Amino acid sequence: MTFKFRAGATPARNGATAGYEVGMTISLRAGLAAVIAAFLGTAALAAASPAISAAIAARKANYKEIGGAFKTINDEIKSGHPDFNSVRPLAKDIAGRAALQLKHFPKGSGPESGVKTRAKAAIWKDYAGFTKLQKDMVTSANALNAAATARDLSAMTKARTALGATCKACHDKFREEG
Repeated sequence: MTFKFRAGATPARNGATAGYEVGMTISLRAGLAAVIAAFLGTAALAAASPAISAAIAARKANYKEIGGAFKTINDEIKSGHPDFNSVRPLAKDIAGRAALQLKHFPKGSGPESGVKTRAKAAIWKDYAGFTKLQKDMVTSANALNAAATARDLSAMTKARTALGATCKACHDKFREEG
């Protein structure tokens, strides 16, 4: 069964149709398939529960804050004379955020959620490996915080390098490029 559609068609008084025929024919089967595909696509996007969407938003915001603080600390270290009054609260913030970050990765909050995320499905396939890297991040962040609190530039530089390496190792394995 096929239907013909006329673009710009309006019924005339005598039953004739004004306008022109486009020549597009759509079978009922193809039309139904398109409607089903659109529905399933919409359902997939809406599949993420509010809790999953909130977890994804929280982890994105948390990592953005960690990244901003890390960049500032890195810039201060590179200056050779860091302002420890500025660095200390940032290092403390990184340590606090790192300790809470793992909770923002509940099962179902990966690409299958339908929410835009750079988290790879590999996180949940190798959760032990991911958890280890998260714990390494916490350890490095705590070392950075301790060094900043002690105003020890050498220890802070070493901890910054360790934290950066931990972040890179996790990104290489568990984060999509973007």
